[in-house]
Amino acid sequence: MKLLLQDQALELLAEKSLYHPDTRTLVIADLHLGKTTHFRKSGIALPAQSTEKDYLRIEALIEKLQPEEIIFLGDLFHSSHNSEWEIFLERIKPFSHIHFTLILGNHDILPEKHYIKSGFTIVKNKLEIGNIIYSHKPLLKIPADKLNIAGHIHPGYILSGKAHHNIRLPCFYYHRNCLIMPAFGSLTGLYLMEEIQTAKVFLIVKDKVIRL
Repeated sequence: MKLLLQDQALELLAEKSLYHPDTRTLVIADLHLGKTTHFRKSGIALPAQSTEKDYLRIEALIEKLQPEEIIFLGDLFHSSHNSEWEIFLERIKPFSHIHFTLILGNHDILPEKHYIKSGFTIVKNKLEIGNIIYSHKPLLKIPADKLNIAGHIHPGYILSGKAHHNIRLPCFYYHRNCLIMPAFGSLTGLYLMEEIQTAKVFLIVKDKVIRL
């Protein structure tokens, strides 16, 4: 879905990501890599194929969009170092021509040496490009002429259907100059957003993004 916010042309993607065509930037929030291995060490079984699906979606997006930069809005890696970090580095090797930026989230606790090895540009708080401010958590104060694009929340919405059938769906949630992105990772869960009259909700329904 193509959308104009604060004079910025954006594309909301059904792959739970966002593309900014003017700067050829792909934006991804809350991937939470390493979660599978982290929980398995604690005796909690999680499906390994979920992480593989996330990699395949990223690779497909790169193939389709040919971005010059990918910005991860925090929580790229869920835990302390485990084998999944090395797998991640191997999977991004073919894309050395792309500039990777990570805005550190509350789960990004790896030692700095691992990020340096990855070749990422690391941002600790927020990244301002033009009138867009990228951050992990939504900003409390946003200048009137700026657009904040953030993650962290994992926004979701309950869509009611026939026969009282309800379905929880990931969504993009826009309110007060802040666009909160859905979590990209398959093992992230949803936080149900409030129904606010002035908010705009964009649901991800199968392979489409639709305005509520």
